[in-house]
Amino acid sequence: MVAIGPRQIELKLHGMVREDHGRVPGRLFATKLTQLISALEAADEVANGDMIHDYVLANMHMSEPTAILTEIPREADKFGASAIPAFNDAVDGIKAHDTARILRFSKVVKRISALTGGAETRFGFAEIRTGNEVIRVDDFLRKRALDARRGTKGPFYEGVAYGSFDGVLAYVDARGSIPQIKLTLSAGGREIDCICRREDIEALGAALNHRVRVHGKCIYMSASALPLRVEVSSIEPVKFDVDLSRWVGAFRPFAIDSWDGDA
Repeated sequence: MVAIGPRQIELKLHGMVREDHGRVPGRLFATKLTQLISALEAADEVANGDMIHDYVLANMHMSEPTAILTEIPREADKFGASAIPAFNDAVDGIKAHDTARILRFSKVVKRISALTGGAETRFGFAEIRTGNEVIRVDDFLRKRALDARRGTKGPFYEGVAYGSFDGVLAYVDARGSIPQIKLTLSAGGREIDCICRREDIEALGAALNHRVRVHGKCIYMSASALPLRVEVSSIEPVKFDVDLSRWVGAFRPFAIDSWDGDA
């Protein structure tokens, strides 16, 4: 993985997994790169009150269609605030359905929505990397951006919470920096979409088709009581061969003392 600087951003497109071997058409890649630049320009306007930066190509890779952009000032002595943190903030607002951020970044949200268009129909997914953070541009983000623009609200909790779920794990797409997995819940058999870190792949291999407990950031959509996605921070195998014999004889009968006010 190529290191990128604080005013750089990387776009990588992954094709559909089908008979074309995941190839990405050049015109599609050019469109997504243009849409990313458009979203950054809108974020620049929010961060600085005007578009004061240009985004120039710093590097490209063709084996996996990838472009790295560098943010430079249009005027040599007028850097201003980087638009990249504002772009990331807008994405977080979309995922959490944070009304305040959606309103603040409304132009950015509209352009991110365009960037997600065609995910899982014309291309598999895209990854946008800024420093140590990777954003997965897929059908999940497309739906969240659409909901953000419509202001859709349902009867359940909408937002982000940290939690854990128990179930059986299966791969969906192991490509890229943040592989997608599915968790079939032990209770009820419902399926939850999850993404994890690339470095968890080895641990995932042993956990596949086995019962596990996943912990992480749960993103809830108000149409359902279950999270729409879990951004997994850790995966813990559920053990069935626990030896309980060491507790034999460890407990003795005891009398419960009365409480004040008991009849």
